[in-house]
Amino acid sequence: MKAEKYDKKLDELIGQAISRQRPTFDFDKWQKQHKKEIQDFTSSAGHLPQAGRPLEIWRIIMKSPITKLAAAAVIIIAVFLGLDFLGGPDLANTAWAEVTSHFAHVDYVHFYHLKSRDSSVEGHFEGWYAHGKMVIRGNWGGMTYDDGQTLQGFDKQGKRTVQRRSNFAEGQTFLEYISAGSLSHNNKQFDQQTPVNVGDDFLIYEFDPPADESKWLESIFITVGKNSLLPVQAKVYHKDGDYDLLIFDYEAPEKPAEFFESPAAELPHGVGEVVLDGEEVLINVEGAPGLKQAIVRLHSKYDGPSDQFPSDYMHSSHQEPEFYRAVGNKVRKTYKKEGGPIFRLDVSFMTDEGYRSNINDMIVLHLNEARQCGVGKDWPDGKYRNIRFSPLLKPTDREDTYIVEMRCWFRTEDKEN
Repeated sequence: MKAEKYDKKLDELIGQAISRQRPTFDFDKWQKQHKKEIQDFTSSAGHLPQAGRPLEIWRIIMKSPITKLAAAAVIIIAVFLGLDFLGGPDLANTAWAEVTSHFAHVDYVHFYHLKSRDSSVEGHFEGWYAHGKMVIRGNWGGMTYDDGQTLQGFDKQGKRTVQRRSNFAEGQTFLEYISAGSLSHNNKQFDQQTPVNVGDDFLIYEFDPPADESKWLESIFITVGKNSLLPVQAKVYHKDGDYDLLIFDYEAPEKPAEFFESPAAELPHGVGEVVLDGEEVLINVEGAPGLKQAIVRLHSKYDGPSDQFPSDYMHSSHQEPEFYRAVGNKVRKTYKKEGGPIFRLDVSFMTDEGYRSNINDMIVLHLNEARQCGVGKDWPDGKYRNIRFSPLLKPTDREDTYIVEMRCWFRTEDKEN
């Protein structure tokens, strides 16, 4: 390159840096080539006064024995790192995207989730996330294990109640996951949002809730460490005055790898074969005291476009219309996100005493997915009986024929645990 073109290019780069524009050049290559000069320069420039910083930086560049190229690279590095001409971070203009960028490099975090309902803590959980795997311990003693591909939930007795594809496998980030989507990039305001408050040790960001949750959520406030640029807590306010509080702890000792391994699921208590839109199937139950049979019917399937999801897909003769409309909206939202096929099952149980339970006809499943369900009210003799169960639907090599695995537990005491 001729000398005049060389100087012109340097002047252009320096001008871009000082004007806070993003320069276009091979940043990594320049940084490596001039590592020594950059270190010398940053050492001499580290004691600059805060006022008049651009001009004073320029004066030091002109007096510096290092090349104009290295000096320009120093300023450009400062711009890339979001520094206010080497005088420190320009925190008031730190976009939320920079926070999520820092968090994406966190290998381990310990966290808590508290739910304030009607001026009291209704539910809470504690969790650990490390290298793409997560463990959550609920307030009732249950455990959730997510290895990045499959999520499994176990109650406090160690019985598996939930199995489904991991949200991580669907591309959801950790922040989206634990905030139930409230801290999602689908919320368009997130990337460019800047702090509403800059304190001595923290930044506070305020967000409106995602559009599909604005009916019940008021606002989201996230406190971020000033030096680390990592979330410290997130508070999600509901319109009824309730709130959820997430607390992040980066100093807790990291759990060993075996902590994130889920226990083996027990064998199902009953297995049967069902045909889509067929008759009820009786499945013998073994190893679940008090229960004799599960009665299962697979009565509908949908695998079409999400915008044509049937408005009457969820209906029940045992629930109030408002309830199944709410369930239907949730199912529709999940289907739009995860796709199909999805199936509906009717399930009831026969006890050893010969009583048949009422029917749970609100069960919606994907293949190879299990979820916790329940039946049990209105028994003929008026006694309390609570049946918890977890059905899992598996495909076969025959069209419209499926295997149902049933795990179930019978309780005769009026308590949750």
